Amino acid sequence: MEHPSLDGFFLDVLIHPGPDKSTSVYRKPAHTNLYTKYSSSTTNSAKNGVIRSLTRRAYNLCSPQHLETELQTVRHVCLLNGFPPQRITTIMDEARRRYLTPPRPQQTTRQAPDFSLYVSLPYHPSLSKPLKKILGQHDIKVTHSSSTTLRDLLTKTKTTPPPHLTPNTIYEISCLDCPSTYDGQTYRPLIDRMKEHERCHRLNNAYDDALDRVKSAPAHHSLTTGHRIDWNNINILKSLPQRSHLDLTEHAAIHVRNPAMNRTDRAPKCSSLWDPILPKIAKSLKPIPSGISFNST
Repeated sequence: MEHPSLDGFFLDVLIHPGPDKSTSVYRKPAHTNLYTKYSSSTTNSAKNGVIRSLTRRAYNLCSPQHLETELQTVRHVCLLNGFPPQRITTIMDEARRRYLTPPRPQQTTRQAPDFSLYVSLPYHPSLSKPLKKILGQHDIKVTHSSSTTLRDLLTKTKTTPPPHLTPNTIYEISCLDCPSTYDGQTYRPLIDRMKEHERCHRLNNAYDDALDRVKSAPAHHSLTTGHRIDWNNINILKSLPQRSHLDLTEHAAIHVRNPAMNRTDRAPKCSSLWDPILPKIAKSLKPIPSGISFNST
């Protein structure tokens, strides 16, 4: 208990002593009142959200006798973070109106526009707004992300898994008897997908008759041509941070590198709007040994 004179606190709710058990906002003694600065390179909606969320928290958590004190604290904190007084007043008044008179639920819900393509771009103070408007006219939804910071470059909060356990990868399988290669993707640990390929080859089960499709292109290539697959030299072409990047990266690899084992009818389909940058994506693919080894030949 950090405040022995008080009854207690739970998360960010401070419970005051007394018969009425009034509440207010609890802040740790080490709290610095540091939030997104008004001078930060981020969207106006994110900046307004700082004021709005602090004000909404005050109305939701504070008893009437503590509300005005908390609202003054919110105003002071926002001023410390560089927000203009007029903007603080406007957003706080808007939050107050919404709290006192919640909007009525609409009977006819307006359907959100259905975009054919979504793209995440770093936020730029002068370019993001006009760029978002232009791309929206072409049925492209733009969301903003933060760019790489010095903290991202200097700190590492997670350990890097060994290559054979790496998820979200684009990989390459080669043939020992011809120049043919296969470029594929997997969101699971790489070794799991490689075991499936090798098992299809070992059990002569590369084709699924029920679904009328090839289960493993490398195994199918070996079983139909008599060639040997290089199971002991499987390469990782690229490890991606998110599963959502796999389709576009594999599409670039197949479109630019043209691996002979790949079936174009089974490859991921991406919008032609990405075509100008496919060579750049493919250029970033660098073979790295996975360390996976099988006995099959």
